[in-house]
Amino acid sequence: MLSRLLAISWLLLCLLINAKAQTQKPFDPASAKPTLGIPPTKVMIFGVWHLDAAADSFKVAWLEPILCRLRTYKPDVILTEAMPGEQVMGLEAYAAYHGNAGQYGGPTLEMAKTAQAQLQLSAAQALVRADSLMAKGNLTPAQRRQLAVWFVAAAEPFSATVQWLRLAPAERIAEDGVSASLVKRLNRFAGLRSELTSIAARLAADVGLERLYGAGDHASDVSLPADADMAAAVAAEPGLTDLFNHRTAAFAAVPEDTMKLRSADQVMPLFKWKNSDRFGALDADAQWFSILRSRKMGRLGRQRVAAWEAQNLQMAVAIREATAPIAGGGPC
Repeated sequence: MLSRLLAISWLLLCLLINAKAQTQKPFDPASAKPTLGIPPTKVMIFGVWHLDAAADSFKVAWLEPILCRLRTYKPDVILTEAMPGEQVMGLEAYAAYHGNAGQYGGPTLEMAKTAQAQLQLSAAQALVRADSLMAKGNLTPAQRRQLAVWFVAAAEPFSATVQWLRLAPAERIAEDGVSASLVKRLNRFAGLRSELTSIAARLAADVGLERLYGAGDHASDVSLPADADMAAAVAAEPGLTDLFNHRTAAFAAVPEDTMKLRSADQVMPLFKWKNSDRFGALDADAQWFSILRSRKMGRLGRQRVAAWEAQNLQMAVAIREATAPIAGGGPC
């Protein structure tokens, strides 16, 4: 009798615990947001095309309406798809494992090595000096030229470009460690028809920021399937090649290719389309959901998605690190 009562009591206890567990709400970290002591940090994700693929007639001046709106947003930190200098140098150091770092950062790497040899500094040492000087504020033209050299040595040429753009044209000279050849390189960078300079660096200089932060990642490329295997698998799935290349009726409804940017009045509609929910949904289906659905792609599709998810998580880490000192917006 005693054993039976104990069994019944144990059963009732289990039922009570189970019932209580079912009534409890699952833990949701987002529930902490309304109780934050300072406002949440605002993040704008701005999608762009690679502007160097635009038609020869494309003019950087056409971007002014975009820049005007971004200046109004007045960001405290700007991150780009470029690799951070730390990863550029890391890929070079681990070239035997990752392959050729120059594939994605050739000019960056070449400029960095030249500046490092000239200054007798490593990339890390140059970045430490740059951070220390930036912290002083109220920089003189001479200090901005010095910063530009250190950023180049740190494999951060787009931050060097920000410093170059913050100088008056007459102050962009070969002094304070800037060689005549580096003047030419920085002038060339400042005039590049690229979203990294024409939008990001220009915006940073306009709103008074000292640098850009690279959030791009190619360390995860080692997880990608082999190109030949991926190409064969895509070709074997009917319609997948057209989806990958946005050659569908849904995409054709709005001309989205930067090659079609042939007049100033095309710029705003194209950027609106690129940043629309509709484009996001179509692009996600074309690049990712399509290969997850495909039985012919099999594990290769899952592998490609996993590798790119790893890349995206690395980018999220870069964003989190860069925004940590300005939680809520603006310096503490």
